[in-house]
Amino acid sequence: MKIYFTTCLLLAAIIIGFANTLTAEDSSAKVDERFLQANDRTFRFFDTQEEQSWQEPFFFMQMADTQYGMFTGNKGFEQEEALVQQAVEHINRLRPRFVIVCGDLTNATPDQDRYQAQVAQYHQDFSKVDPEIPLVCVCGNHDLGNRPTPKSIATYKENFGDDYFSFWVGGVYNIVLNSSVLKDPTGAPEVLAAQQTWLGQQLERANEGKAQHIFVFQHHPLFLKREDEPDQYFNIPLERRTPLVNQLKQARVRAVFAGHYHRNSYGVAGEMEMITTGPVGRPLGKDPSGFRIVKVHQSKIEHQYWGMDDVPEHIELTEETAAP
Repeated sequence: MKIYFTTCLLLAAIIIGFANTLTAEDSSAKVDERFLQANDRTFRFFDTQEEQSWQEPFFFMQMADTQYGMFTGNKGFEQEEALVQQAVEHINRLRPRFVIVCGDLTNATPDQDRYQAQVAQYHQDFSKVDPEIPLVCVCGNHDLGNRPTPKSIATYKENFGDDYFSFWVGGVYNIVLNSSVLKDPTGAPEVLAAQQTWLGQQLERANEGKAQHIFVFQHHPLFLKREDEPDQYFNIPLERRTPLVNQLKQARVRAVFAGHYHRNSYGVAGEMEMITTGPVGRPLGKDPSGFRIVKVHQSKIEHQYWGMDDVPEHIELTEETAAP
């Protein structure tokens, strides 16, 4: 009996070890290529030659702060999962030119235990977006940590692609920034310096290519209401904000889109709009969980935030609104 009992314990240990090995292998399984299309500082879904010229009005969907785990303090993510699945249904029905998620894809940071589970759920849910609809991912402070490091940025890139990049769509130049190093560059000053050099090159490229509009996407708002408002948790410090805002205005950037605030906010700097969009996940104000629909016309843009339960059945791009 003693020998039998010992044998059973050994078999159980082997089975548990085998199961743990499978779990480890599953957690490190190769990421679906659709989440890694931001590569070599461009978004590979779009062909530059085809997309560099204006053709016709289009719309895209801007989301932010899916933040799996925020409702429960990382104990579960059922509510975020349900909201994202609802968002995916809207995406597949409306069929935007692209959809972009402006950061805080997860609530856990790369150095926390529940991070990989939240990443896996994000991948699982957003893999249900029709593959013909490009999904663009932007890094936020939860994706990198409040003080990003080369290690945390590398972990993000393994799961979601580059932390900053650019791409043409329909004659519009789109620039995605890592705003976490703008917020606090002390853990990765070399990343901020490289991004700043690269940004100058992209703004030149956009203007040389006669972009119909230039859009910037990031997680942190540059500011919520006014370009000279005091520093606070939800904006970029004035030390780095002021020169960047001036640079973007000089380059004729049409709009900057952000999240992070978990509610909506709007401001302008000259002719440049600062558009802060509420969360897909947990709200922190009166605005419900939802996303923004942005209509892009040759001479203007129109945008509106929609609560998840109020999204229209289809999007109209009429000749009247499309005319310059």
